Amino acid sequence: MIPRRLRTARKGIPQGFGAVDPRTATRVPLGHELSGAVPVFEGDPAFRHHVWTTIAESGFAVEQITSLGTHLGTHLDAPSHFVEGAADLAGLDESWTLMPLCVVDARDRGPDYWVSVPRLRSWERRYGRIPVGALFVLRTGLSACYLDDPGRYAARAPGFGPETVEWLFTARRVRAVGSDTLGPDLVQDQDYRSTRAALRNGGVVLANLGPGLERMRPHGDWVAVNGPRPAFSGFPVGVTGFTVP
Repeated sequence: MIPRRLRTARKGIPQGFGAVDPRTATRVPLGHELSGAVPVFEGDPAFRHHVWTTIAESGFAVEQITSLGTHLGTHLDAPSHFVEGAADLAGLDESWTLMPLCVVDARDRGPDYWVSVPRLRSWERRYGRIPVGALFVLRTGLSACYLDDPGRYAARAPGFGPETVEWLFTARRVRAVGSDTLGPDLVQDQDYRSTRAALRNGGVVLANLGPGLERMRPHGDWVAVNGPRPAFSGFPVGVTGFTVP
């Protein structure tokens, strides 16, 4: 029998997620380093910076960013990215800073593959129910091309169907969706319907997740998101996964 104190400590933890404690788990970086070499969405500003002063000069080091798009690199999209009058990063609550992580694998699928609701129902039968407040991520394997082959990275890739994202937010009440590509949409979907569905439902979107995603399990791990909270529609963030030792 589980001691009462442990039952109390685990209250509110989704089924299947109690085996990973972020305090003692293996930590996995899930983002990309922000540098001038990162791929930039067509038309967006590139990342540029220079050293403002050094320890030798001033006793301390300071860098100055001279160009930075708010949706560059591994970043978070707030609802205001597409929804007029919706919350920006500064207006979000804390529910997205630590989330149960669910991962659906599309590495063996073609670039026109849409993750459907039946696919996710099949995923649940295999791994367990998608918990409330989760981050549901699409893994394509393309993060390996992020710096070495940006043309391929920005080319056609699998994505979530917009009706699938709608189902995730309304039927499973997830908090966020994400991908190891430019976003959760099929790259050729110029209307960004999956991103719009997430943001319209008050969720957030994580884009450009890194190769560390390969180390995360489909069900049972956790993810933490951290970074500045300016009143912007998005911003580069740090993402850490927590998995079994």
